[in-house]
Amino acid sequence: MLAVGCALLAALLAAPTVALVLGSCRPLEVANNTVISLPGATVTLICPGKEAEGNVTIQWVSSGSQHRRWTTTGNSLLLKAVQLNDTGSFSCFLDEHLVGTVPLLVDVPPEEPKLSCARKNPLVSATCEWFPSSTPSPTTKAVLFVKKIKTTNPDSGFQLPCQYSQKFRSFSCQVEILEGDKNYHVVSLCVSNSVGSKSSSNVAFHSLKMVRPDPPVNLVVSAIPGRPRWLNVSWQDPESWDSRYYKLKFELRYRPVWSKTFTAWLETQHQCIIRDALRGVKHVVQLRGKEDLEMGQWSEWSAEVTGTPWIEPPSTPTGILKDPTQVSDEDSDDEEYLYSQPVKATSFPVSGQDSSSISLPTFLVAGGSLVFGLLLCVIIILRLKKTWKSPAVRESKMSSPPPYSLGQLKPAFILVPLLTSAGSHNSSRPDNTLNHSCPGVRDPQSQQ
Repeated sequence: MLAVGCALLAALLAAPTVALVLGSCRPLEVANNTVISLPGATVTLICPGKEAEGNVTIQWVSSGSQHRRWTTTGNSLLLKAVQLNDTGSFSCFLDEHLVGTVPLLVDVPPEEPKLSCARKNPLVSATCEWFPSSTPSPTTKAVLFVKKIKTTNPDSGFQLPCQYSQKFRSFSCQVEILEGDKNYHVVSLCVSNSVGSKSSSNVAFHSLKMVRPDPPVNLVVSAIPGRPRWLNVSWQDPESWDSRYYKLKFELRYRPVWSKTFTAWLETQHQCIIRDALRGVKHVVQLRGKEDLEMGQWSEWSAEVTGTPWIEPPSTPTGILKDPTQVSDEDSDDEEYLYSQPVKATSFPVSGQDSSSISLPTFLVAGGSLVFGLLLCVIIILRLKKTWKSPAVRESKMSSPPPYSLGQLKPAFILVPLLTSAGSHNSSRPDNTLNHSCPGVRDPQSQQ
């Protein structure tokens, strides 16, 4: 059934008579004696009535915004380079008596409208809009031609008036569409004034597929304490969307302010966390929405909102967290861990931070360990020295004669016969007397 409707709609749009069926776009009708002119042209006004014939003096008074006056000889008034504010009635007087009035209309032909239609909610009517590039003249009117097309036979068309909004600077028309309506519509906008008319191209849409919500609102981007690469993003549905019966899904995109490339993903909730933001860099975030069941089109992107991830204060020492709930591992994907789990502080320097910043407890523990190690080394060296010295002392005592004090040493006298031969003397002297000596004691015989 849907394929048949699409084929029928394509055939109707391809036919050259569709524009005629929708409606004929013509300029607005004006009074017969009205003089019509474009801005910048030269206009000649002729005072009506026989009284103004000949070389008579005529006074002219303009009822327009400027209320100007002229005096002419004869019944004609020449106006050069007329402007929009010259529009009005020009009255001619002869001897202070009104002879006649000539209406002047200065206007600009309308530009060709570019029509767009959408439904902001599956429960509301369709809105067709046109935003002219310049403010239209007060006499400009807009009419929407509508033709509803069913899959069996076309319905007769109808017209809808469109109102111009000074606030939004647009012409808008409301096409009533009931909830669940699955018909196709073909619309065309006719814009006309007294000097011309223009018609838009035909616009065809399906009642359900034309749903296009407004962008999400109240977009907030904030940092998460303790997370130098995370950004928390939250938003709300637009006021024009009825979330009681229909849900929206969202597409989020973000980029660093200096980049032109966006990172994007889909989201069904109204809050999410960006986990791969650049440290200390401002980011641009945008959102758009679409009906959750693929009914219709994506909305426009929301206005850009910027945010910067959390930056660690300079006074915070490395390894110590101000808040026990802060987590130092920013690459963790467990979102609940951020809010529920305590974290043990570490004394190791974190990459990218100042390694010279050391906490007081860490300094005390390290100093105590160093002192204890030095004391232990001294004790071990002393014990080893004592152990090495004891065997050496015992060995020296065994190999050397016992010590004697100088007061205990007594000279040994040996009676040797005076008259002896050298040979008998040498043979009678013991050998051990020649070898025995004490350090620092001289032989008595050497003193003679």
